[in-house]
Amino acid sequence: MRYRYKGKKSGLKKGAYLIISNHQTTMDPFMLSTSFKFPVYFIASDDIFNLKVSPIIRYLVAPIPKSKSLQDIAAVKNIFRVIKEGGAVGVFPEGNRTISGGQWEMTDAIAKLAKSLKVPLVIYNVRGGYGTDPRWGHSIRKGKSLGEVKRVISADELADLPVDELFGIIKSELAVDDTASGIKYSSRKRAEYIERALYMCPACNGISSIESHGVKFRCKSCDTRSTYTKTLSLSPAVAGYNRIYEWFEWERREIVNRVENGETVSDGGIIFRESVKLRNKKKLAGDSVSIDAQKLIISDKTQRTVFPLDEIDSMTMVGKKKFNFYHRGRILQVKGGKRFCAVKYVHIFDGLRGKETI
Repeated sequence: MRYRYKGKKSGLKKGAYLIISNHQTTMDPFMLSTSFKFPVYFIASDDIFNLKVSPIIRYLVAPIPKSKSLQDIAAVKNIFRVIKEGGAVGVFPEGNRTISGGQWEMTDAIAKLAKSLKVPLVIYNVRGGYGTDPRWGHSIRKGKSLGEVKRVISADELADLPVDELFGIIKSELAVDDTASGIKYSSRKRAEYIERALYMCPACNGISSIESHGVKFRCKSCDTRSTYTKTLSLSPAVAGYNRIYEWFEWERREIVNRVENGETVSDGGIIFRESVKLRNKKKLAGDSVSIDAQKLIISDKTQRTVFPLDEIDSMTMVGKKKFNFYHRGRILQVKGGKRFCAVKYVHIFDGLRGKETI
C-alpha cells in the first residue's frame, strides 16, 4: 500500500482539537497521525485491547477504549480530560470500518460532541484505503492511498452551527467513494472473500449463496457470475448493481424483510466467546448461530442458548468475520470461519430494532 499525505504536514499547531475521519483500513489511525506534528489520542474499540499486539498499539497511538455501538460514559470523560489537558482526540464517527466502500451509518452524537468540546473540529479524509485494503478482502492490493485535511471548523463557527446543520456538513465532508477515482488496484485475489460483504444474491434472492475465487465470484443457486475489476466495479453488473455499496444497501433492506416474513438465517462452524475489557476472551459453549425475528440462538449438540432480541442492547461487526452483541452487561462475540459473513446479523438486528422503534 502506497500512502501519502496530500501536501506537507497539516500546519496545525499543537493544541486541543477534535479530529474526525472516515474509516477505511485498520491502519487509518497510524496513517492519519503522520499528517500532524503532535500526538493524537484515538477512540478505539475495546476489542483492540484484547489483541496480542495491543501493548504496541497503546504505545504508538495511546487509544481511549470504548464499547462499540454503546454509549460509554468513561470514554466520553476521557475525551474531555484529554481536551482539557490541551491534547488532540481522534474519532471515527462511523464507529466501524467500511465494508462496502460506502459510508457506514452514524448518528448526530458526533455533532453534539463537537459543539460541547468547544475546540476546533478537524475533518480528515482517507482515500484509496478501500481500494488497497477492503475489509472483506484476503490481502493488500497494489494501488495508491491518500490522506488530507478536508476542512477545519473553528470553535466560534461550531457555536453558531445548529446540530443538524453541523451533522450534515460532517456526513458530506467524510463521504469518500474510491470507485469514482479511476485508480486501479491490482491483485490476483481481488474478489476473494467478497461473500463477507455480499451475502444475498439480487438475481435470485438466495441467502449465503455467493462464493468467490481469484478475481471472480458467482451465486451457487442461480450461477450468476461477475468479476471484481481493478477499478472496483462489478463486470458484468448483477441485477443492475455494478458497485458493491449499491448491492450492499439493497441486501441490507431486503434481508430484514425476509426475516420479518418468517425466515431464519444461520451458520455453523462458529466460535462463541465472552469479551472482557483488557483481558483475554473466554470461550463459551456453542458452534452454530441463528437469528429470526424474535431471537438469536447459539447452540451445539448438547445445548441451546436463546437470546431474545429485545434483551440485546446492541450488535456490531468486529474485524472481518466477527460480531459482538451486548446482553445484560456482557460483551458476547461470535467468530466465524474464513468465509463467514458477520454483517448480515448486524443488518437483521439493526433493521428489526429500527422498525420496532418507529
